[in-house]
Amino acid sequence: MWKGAIVGAVALLLATGTTAWGQTVPGATPSERAVNGAKAYLKKIGVDRLEQTMMLVSLFAKAQPKYLEEWEKLTGIKIKTIEYGYTDIPSKIMADAVAKTGQYDIYNHQMYMVPDAAEAGVIAPLDDYAARGKPSFDDIPKTLRNEQYYRGKLYATFNDGDQTVLALRKDLLELPQARAAFKAKFGREPGCPDTWKQWEELASFYNGKKGQNFYGITLEKDLYGAQEYRARDFAYRWWQGHYASKGKLLFNRNMKPLIDGPEGVEATKEMIGLTQYMPKDIFGWGTPQNYPFFAQGNSFSISTFPSIVGYAEKAPGTVVTGKVLSCVVPGSIVKGKLVRRSVQPAGTQYMVSRYSKHPEAAYWFLQWFSSPEVGDRAVADPAGFWDPYRPAQAKNPAIIAKFGEQFMKVTMENAKIAVPMIPLQGNREYFDALDVSLQEAFFARITAEEAMKRTARAWEKITDDIGRKKQAEAWKTVVESGSYFDAEGY
Repeated sequence: MWKGAIVGAVALLLATGTTAWGQTVPGATPSERAVNGAKAYLKKIGVDRLEQTMMLVSLFAKAQPKYLEEWEKLTGIKIKTIEYGYTDIPSKIMADAVAKTGQYDIYNHQMYMVPDAAEAGVIAPLDDYAARGKPSFDDIPKTLRNEQYYRGKLYATFNDGDQTVLALRKDLLELPQARAAFKAKFGREPGCPDTWKQWEELASFYNGKKGQNFYGITLEKDLYGAQEYRARDFAYRWWQGHYASKGKLLFNRNMKPLIDGPEGVEATKEMIGLTQYMPKDIFGWGTPQNYPFFAQGNSFSISTFPSIVGYAEKAPGTVVTGKVLSCVVPGSIVKGKLVRRSVQPAGTQYMVSRYSKHPEAAYWFLQWFSSPEVGDRAVADPAGFWDPYRPAQAKNPAIIAKFGEQFMKVTMENAKIAVPMIPLQGNREYFDALDVSLQEAFFARITAEEAMKRTARAWEKITDDIGRKKQAEAWKTVVESGSYFDAEGY
């Protein structure tokens, strides 16, 4: 009866042409309310069709169109896309903040873009629309959910968990002679490491040269113990995962950087220590190089994006199908307790342009696509790169079929402990200063201590340039929202 009443209400609203502003849009689910909201909006402006434009990360050019076509069939709203590489999109969005052309209705980019876009005034707050549409965010892990907001306002919707994962070669772990030798050397069985130190021990052990007899097998090529991103524009993302596990915030309440203390130095030294077990070319590699190198059996372990697991299983030329073990990211011992923190190095969001002629229509697409009903289909899509993040997805047969039960269990744990990269205006500048110092430290041109001191000085200047008071207020919102759990220093 209740469902029938809803349908009747929808029919009445569509017949009369509008949903009163402030009134919850009818519908049993977030996706139904999004469709009904979009239809009511078209009725209100007196059209039955509308065309909008999305700036789309090119990675999704193959998978996104089928959902846009479905949206058009449901609502009459066509969304065309213009694709760019993800590194190009920030400047495109900021250029739009200046030109104010309204060329784009929706921006698709990674989660760290929200603060700069919001401060530039190029994206619209979505709270009023969400109050009427009632999207479903409650089951998203808190720190991921927070990344949709900036200074307390909703600016984006989220449909892509991309928290880091550690993958190991299960077949090498299972070698009987290697297991015995590892236990004799380190006093424990080899397997998913609890700490960064334990990962380095594994990397040092599962490291050999072509032709070597490696505990009963002859290595057909060099075996490298580890892969983790070290290239410019990538390394800083993984550093934040190491650092966050030390239980320390990036800044204090006055925006004084805390990264030049023991925790920041230790995080940097951990990365330097692991690097000795990686291929020399790692300093020039992004994902297109790291993924195939691991899948082709050249290394024992890799810390990267979660899609490595599916890639290693099915990519053309892979030799590690059925041989990959997913692990919760390593952590640090803080005051006698193990603290693990994955980092969210990517994860695409959807934002509405403030200069869109029809921002409400754009919002309804965001709610529809990020809803559990549609979002879960996208995560399960074999052609897509959207990764799991909602706990219920661990029980979704289609998603399990794509990712595997062992990976799903692990990635849900990593989603629970994911922390954002710097969710402040100017994050690209903060990232870049950190990245420059890390590169110097990786090549031993400066010490880990000097790298952190240089970065802290640069961060102080960036904060002053943007405005310390404004940054401190934004940082307060981040800390008090629990985005970094119980990290200390505020």
